[in-house]
Amino acid sequence: MLEWESVYRKPGGTFLAGLLGRDPFDFWFGRFYVGLWGVVAVLTAALGTGVLFLAVVLQGDLDLVRANVHPPQRDVGLGFAHSFLNGGAWQAVVILATIAFVAWALREVDICRKLEMGYHVPAMFSLAISAWVSLQIIRPVLMGCWCEGFDLSYSSHLTWVSNTGFRYMNWYLNPFHAWAVLGFFLTAMILAMHGSAILGTYNTDKNPRKEMLREDNFWRDYIAYSIGEYGIHRLGLYLAVFTLAMSDLCILTSGTLVQDWVDFWRWNIPPWIH
Repeated sequence: MLEWESVYRKPGGTFLAGLLGRDPFDFWFGRFYVGLWGVVAVLTAALGTGVLFLAVVLQGDLDLVRANVHPPQRDVGLGFAHSFLNGGAWQAVVILATIAFVAWALREVDICRKLEMGYHVPAMFSLAISAWVSLQIIRPVLMGCWCEGFDLSYSSHLTWVSNTGFRYMNWYLNPFHAWAVLGFFLTAMILAMHGSAILGTYNTDKNPRKEMLREDNFWRDYIAYSIGEYGIHRLGLYLAVFTLAMSDLCILTSGTLVQDWVDFWRWNIPPWIH
């Protein structure tokens, strides 16, 4: 191990080491930390990908754009699919993918514990996982049928998105959808402007302190306020949390609480006036 690698290659501090007193998976592959959860994530991701491609091959259509692995039929409800090609492959891939995502987040937790840092990264990654879980597990359970999950394909997934919008009359009138789209664009704009400000002042002076002051002064000139070096990262994190929360609510409320987003807005103020 090189001298500088000892900065981040810190043994111990993992979940398995705390549980058993030792961790046989506590090693690096090159610069890549493996760990127990890394092994689980790689194996389940590889197995899930294999199941997905096996289903595509068995269907006989090798066009990956057109190929489709669909959820079980409505009569299955929340039970197991009748066959591999009629929803069984979809259920297997969803289970394996969810395990892989969660294992990857737990691997991030182990790395944070090793480096004695906060759990902000795995916490945010878990919010990203919540979008997948909301779409493929929570909402189908609330609706009483795995058929409410989206197809695992390119073209069929886009068709599912379009059909879901029309199914609830007008997706654009879903307020959570509007807030989520706003969050995506706003997050991209804020972080792009932050990155461009950093690059615009980088190496303009041999004194990093003066470069940071130039960034602050630019924003004061531009919008009369500078959120600061740490503030912009907090803002980016909060915007991401907001966007993911709105995305989850967008789909979780459709079909469970609201059947028609056009009719949703037909309420009176005050409510006793008809």
